[in-house]
Amino acid sequence: MSTFLSAVNDVLVLDGILAGDDDDVTSFSSTQHVASIRFAKRAVQQELAALVADEMVAYEQTTDVLTVSSRLVTLASDFVRFQDQEPWLYETDSGGTEKGNWIIEYPGGEEKLRRVDIRYRINQGKPTYWYNPGGTTKQLAFYNVPDGTYYYRYFYQKDVSVSVESDTVPFVTTTEVNTFVEMAARRFKYLRSSPTAREALFPEGLAKDPVILEARNKLLQLLRYKPPREAYGRRFQ
Repeated sequence: MSTFLSAVNDVLVLDGILAGDDDDVTSFSSTQHVASIRFAKRAVQQELAALVADEMVAYEQTTDVLTVSSRLVTLASDFVRFQDQEPWLYETDSGGTEKGNWIIEYPGGEEKLRRVDIRYRINQGKPTYWYNPGGTTKQLAFYNVPDGTYYYRYFYQKDVSVSVESDTVPFVTTTEVNTFVEMAARRFKYLRSSPTAREALFPEGLAKDPVILEARNKLLQLLRYKPPREAYGRRFQ
């Protein structure tokens, strides 16, 4: 495991910013190498975002329990999307133990619900459905409007981006981390280079850079959940 700060230090070492007896950067607010730290942070964040966008790095799966006592409830701050294609909310007690009941999204969403029950935002009772109320805030709305306090567990995918020094880069082994840092260091060099230097160092651009492509292929093999098949095609006796 590696932190965001550790990854930034490794990038600075690979590019020669930290060399010899230079101490590691201990904080992003360090007054030494200010510009380099800024570029290294951006390189790590951009490279991680690219891997997530290409689905080489998956969002982490986790769970949370909502305390529902009003129509609108805010989801976890790191919520990206539900884990399942058809999400179910499992009713629990206040301690998180499932009761064996669940509710699903209202078929057709809020638009359909509005046509079926014009008082859907007023009628109270035990929730029987949830729906997406829209807007920029990640919330769920409940129908009926809760007449008390209820608890529901949901499974979701959470954000794996890094923003503060102690955030963990989402790789497990040292080899995975080192391979990722190699890619981030190459992006770091690209970001710091002048237009003329970029043309010389990256003649086909960053996306087709052979160093990054080789490292990505290596990382893809390292991240396999299962070993690749040893043989392909049919076997004939």
